[in-house]
Amino acid sequence: MATTKKQGRPKSEEKYHLVLHAASCLFLKEGFANTSMDTVAKASGVSKQTVYSHFESKDALFKAAISSKCRSYQLDTQQLIDATSGSLSLFECLQKVGCQFVRLLQDPEAIAIFRVIIAEAVNSPHVATLFYQAGPEASLATLSSVIEKFGQGSLNAKVAQQLAVDFCALLKGEYHTMMLCGIQSPLKDEEITAHVNSAAEKILLLFTHYTQQNAKC
Repeated sequence: MATTKKQGRPKSEEKYHLVLHAASCLFLKEGFANTSMDTVAKASGVSKQTVYSHFESKDALFKAAISSKCRSYQLDTQQLIDATSGSLSLFECLQKVGCQFVRLLQDPEAIAIFRVIIAEAVNSPHVATLFYQAGPEASLATLSSVIEKFGQGSLNAKVAQQLAVDFCALLKGEYHTMMLCGIQSPLKDEEITAHVNSAAEKILLLFTHYTQQNAKC
């Protein structure tokens, strides 16, 4: 008698999010070094095998937690592309991305993870690298691609990358340092808009300068 082979059960999206949420909380509370896959499994109420079925390592889990936070503020790669694929001007694009970036900077969990990274970076630079790759580096790479696209061939990738870096630096400025030190209150919506507009205007001036300069060559 022929037997029907049972199909494997698909990975549960619910369990994926349970694991990711538990890991995010533990990374914030205990730090990277003191969080293990065992403690993540226990906190999420699943087996260690289930954790590994979704995330191949603690490094992968940490990067996923950082990416998830960026995604919640529409700052992951695909969402940045989607946001700029319509009829937005470069200034409007910078406004949209900038406002979300500032909101992420003052998110209590984002501030907490920055502090964790700073505390552990001296003894574990690997953790800082993981954080940078999953968060700032990925978003900067996409933003620079968007800026280069607006240049329509008159802006090379290196200059576009520098403009993206400059834009994020202007947004952070003294404000982010003060947030990390706990001596700056979160900006209100109108303050965020004014802060972002000021940074966007400066980048637009630089963008125009470089594109016009290349057009003359």
